[in-house]
Amino acid sequence: MINIDITNLLFIDIETVGCEKSYVDLKNNQPVLHKQFINHTDYFTKRFPETQGMSLDEIFYNRMALIPEFGKIVCVSVALVTPNGEIRKQSFYGNNEKEILSELNNLFRKVNTGRYHLCGHNIKNFDIPYIQKRMIINGILPSSFLPKYDTKPWEMKVIDTMELWKFGNSSSIASLELMCSVLGIDSSKEGDVTGNKVHESYWIDNKIEQIKEYCERDVDVLVQIINKLKELK
Repeated sequence: MINIDITNLLFIDIETVGCEKSYVDLKNNQPVLHKQFINHTDYFTKRFPETQGMSLDEIFYNRMALIPEFGKIVCVSVALVTPNGEIRKQSFYGNNEKEILSELNNLFRKVNTGRYHLCGHNIKNFDIPYIQKRMIINGILPSSFLPKYDTKPWEMKVIDTMELWKFGNSSSIASLELMCSVLGIDSSKEGDVTGNKVHESYWIDNKIEQIKEYCERDVDVLVQIINKLKELK
């Protein structure tokens, strides 16, 4: 089902939060960006219908981690599988987003040999564009290892497990947790820190180590999913 050797995959996952602790902090600390936030509230409510009736503070707190212009990356975890099946992980995390992305970009340059493909869940629609936008915002030129705006679909060296599980059906459900459930894999979405709690865990509880551990569980799950699919005969 997947013809690429698992040792040629760079598994990746990112954790993101709002760029400020709260809407009030955005307004006070980044007035120019705050103006753009106000200008785009209609877009937010259309993209996230569940925010209808929420206050501006609730919209920012609950959803801005998903918008790269109003969010930031606090952790990136990557993993490679060695020929003997060992999973080697590395995480870049902390409060300095530029440092995180610079270290990640250096890794991308090292693996930009033509051998590796990126692998992640919803990576084409979320992780890759988020990483590239945040790199540019931080004054970093993204490595050519990452797909560009004009990279043709058949030239993208990316395996997206969400896209894979949809099998061309755009209306199909394909959450990572659901895939784990039906494939008999322990979900990474358990514990004190999960996706919808990352903003709070970072800004309120200062649980950066736990965020890193959660991010690494996600790449572990990705490896297990690919192994499961490659075992099919």
